[in-house]
Amino acid sequence: MSAALQDRLARATLTKAEYTPGELARISALSTDMQRVWRRRGQLPTRSAGHARFSIAEAIETTFRYALSKVGIPPSEVQLDLSAAASAAMLHAVFTHGGCEVIGPADEVDEFLTTFAEDSGQLGSLLVGCPTASHYLVLDEWHQARIVDDPYHLIADTEELNVVFNLALIGARLVERGRKPIITVEFPQRPGQRTVRRLTGIGSNDS
Repeated sequence: MSAALQDRLARATLTKAEYTPGELARISALSTDMQRVWRRRGQLPTRSAGHARFSIAEAIETTFRYALSKVGIPPSEVQLDLSAAASAAMLHAVFTHGGCEVIGPADEVDEFLTTFAEDSGQLGSLLVGCPTASHYLVLDEWHQARIVDDPYHLIADTEELNVVFNLALIGARLVERGRKPIITVEFPQRPGQRTVRRLTGIGSNDS
């Protein structure tokens, strides 16, 4: 990535997506009625006022917890730090078509999109925290988690039971079922220059 683009990115405003209960239901398959039940039980964040909104990390965590509940592991039994898994799933989401929205002067947006498409994923990785592994989240029978890229490392020789999550699939669902980009990159407007709004991977929506 060029130093010039790094400087421009440092000036940009990065905004991550938030999800309504309906969007969370599409992503995680946990219905809005069950979300209310989980919230009463303390298994979803409590909102003090206004309409509920869920962060990307909360949407991913809810997806994991609901999937585990379907195989008999109640949400209350799973205490996990899923920050690494959220970053890993976001890496796949940002490379899904339309995963990133870019707003700003046309030349800056075009340079960003060119770099995004041609730098072997470095810019996309930077946007989501540069996860070191990103393909599978593996939970063992003690609910300890690890993230691996190599499918041959999914099952450890000393473990009898593992639950495996496909982080690439979960990441893609954030965009496809959430129906919006996971991150917006907005460069400052410049007087006399046209501001454009474009999505990575699927053309443009100029304004």
